[in-house]
Amino acid sequence: MNAPHAPDYRQAPQAPQWPRRTPPSPPSLRLLAMLQEGVALDEQGHVQQAMSRFQQATQHHPDSADAWAALGMTQYHLFGAAAAEASFQRALQIDPGRVDVIEKFGIALQEQRRYEDAALVFERLLQLAPAYPLAAGRLLHCKMLIADWTRAETLQARVEQAIESGHNAAEPFGLQGYCRSPSLLRRAAAQYSATYHPPRRELQRPPVIGYGPKIRIGYVSGEFRQQATSILLTQVLELHDRSRFDIVAFDNGWDDGSPLRRRIEACVDELVPIRGLPHLAAAQAVRERGVDVLVNLNGHFGQARSHLFALRPAPLQVNYLGFPGTIGAPYIDYLIADHTVIPEAQRMHYVEKIAYLPDCYQPNDSTRQIAATPARRSDIGLPEDAFVFCCLNNVYKIVPAVFDVWMRVLRQVPRSVLMLYSDTPATQDNLRREAQARGVAAGRLHFAGNLPHDQHLARLRLADLFLDTWPYNAHTTGSDALWAGLPVLTCAGETFPSRVGASLLQTVGLPELVTHTPVAYEALAVTLATQSKQLIALREKLAAQLSHSLLYDTRRYTRNLEGLYHAMVDRARAGLPPALLR
Repeated sequence: MNAPHAPDYRQAPQAPQWPRRTPPSPPSLRLLAMLQEGVALDEQGHVQQAMSRFQQATQHHPDSADAWAALGMTQYHLFGAAAAEASFQRALQIDPGRVDVIEKFGIALQEQRRYEDAALVFERLLQLAPAYPLAAGRLLHCKMLIADWTRAETLQARVEQAIESGHNAAEPFGLQGYCRSPSLLRRAAAQYSATYHPPRRELQRPPVIGYGPKIRIGYVSGEFRQQATSILLTQVLELHDRSRFDIVAFDNGWDDGSPLRRRIEACVDELVPIRGLPHLAAAQAVRERGVDVLVNLNGHFGQARSHLFALRPAPLQVNYLGFPGTIGAPYIDYLIADHTVIPEAQRMHYVEKIAYLPDCYQPNDSTRQIAATPARRSDIGLPEDAFVFCCLNNVYKIVPAVFDVWMRVLRQVPRSVLMLYSDTPATQDNLRREAQARGVAAGRLHFAGNLPHDQHLARLRLADLFLDTWPYNAHTTGSDALWAGLPVLTCAGETFPSRVGASLLQTVGLPELVTHTPVAYEALAVTLATQSKQLIALREKLAAQLSHSLLYDTRRYTRNLEGLYHAMVDRARAGLPPALLR
């Protein structure tokens, strides 16, 4: 679909150039009828027919921002962000002040990883509507995704103050990247869930726990493909005891054709595609299969299906793995954790009842293969004779305070370099500029792009020490590094995502690499880089422990997880409410 050029979002935020038009005339009765019919079809689950009505509306009323906006939203839900972009642009060319469409346009750009463009759109949104829900948080998250830290401190204070005042200022997942307060994370999640995913009562009867010989577990995810959650979980799915459990996967994502996807399809009893289903139909699909425990693998992350859980299709609903924190909703009964990521004294910061695993909460796939290449540092552009620090976390986890520490470490360790993960030129330029501002030559930063997972593991072997981020630690990347034999240095905070590194290291048998202040973290990083005997001893200890480490004993982990599912179901069968499980 061809559309006129959108408003120029690339102007400087201080002086935006935005088309000015007189307010559009009121819609005709014919247009209103077409739009209402499209909305009704959409609500009934007839999305293709709804899109046809909205397309007809744009053809008969090409100057209607309402018609283009409605078409864009339907295209977005059916085909994704790229398919909707032109319609959102057309709506804004007609009515540049439509803040709801500006928001959707920004989200569409963000989902296409056009973070600079999305940030400019959210800047414009905040100029037009300073209190617009989630806008400040979305702007800050987009800036963090490209390491654009201009005004980051001011934006963070704005977001956190708004949340304290009871406003939805940030999506819970983006907030976790920089927020250090577990109480504020709970408040944000609860406000977000209450506003956007409140409990719903459309199902005709309450869910009933089953009494059959097997417990039926339903896993709901939008990431049943080559993605971090499935990388961690797939072997657990394969090892579930089929004499005691039936396993159903409810797929809110897509088939990426990967070997990991084929493994998931082969190991579950049924894989049910729900991405194209209306919420009520998806909930009925869960009910029809008699699921006892419905597991939310997304929370507030990724291709989530929160409305499904809001309909309460299963008697027990569990928050697990994909989102490291509370969902903040009354219809989620349990959160699976361990005693490190959620100490007993911090349980009040979580709406769910905590179900504790005895070791690390994070599962791992002990069958992961490490490729033979890259075999040398020169294969990926690293100097052979340097000390190589690395952090292959997503860039949004790098906050300025952490980068300050890293640059001080580089200045204290001659002939050291830092390998970071980024395939975006703008992000790399921003980080090089930030390094130079801290007295470190830009050439000491090396950037690693995306690789197949087995080659990613091989690449980790080429580094000397993994420097963790905080307050959002390495999660899958952290256990990947340890599996590859690379020691991880972490700094533990108070929030769930800031304590995952500590959980991984304690379970793998390297608690000496857990620090609790930036000062201690910095000092230990310098010590390990300048006193080779200490680091060699740590690497040898890690190598000796990997074969029998609890962190990679997936069979033991699966039995412990199943024990929690049994305990949840036993309580429900006894007529007891959810409660703390140890």
